[in-house]
Amino acid sequence: MDYINVAYADMPTTIRSYVVANLDGSYTVILNSKLSHEQNIISYNHEVDHILNGDYEKKCNNVDIIEFNAHIDRRDAI
Repeated sequence: MDYINVAYADMPTTIRSYVVANLDGSYTVILNSKLSHEQNIISYNHEVDHILNGDYEKKCNNVDIIEFNAHIDRRDAI
């Protein structure tokens, strides 16, 4: 797996996390500093799933479609 950096940011609580694809091939997961440690672990794992699934390389203009598919894939794995 590519190198993953983690940073915390003060964001509205409606935003749990997001990922930045860096120029060197690594990723930075930004977690919401206002949320609990437990929620940040869930959010981190969610973002890593996106990285492992190659979602940042997909040609899609609608992030909602990627999120929908990610949640469907996760349910199929259970």
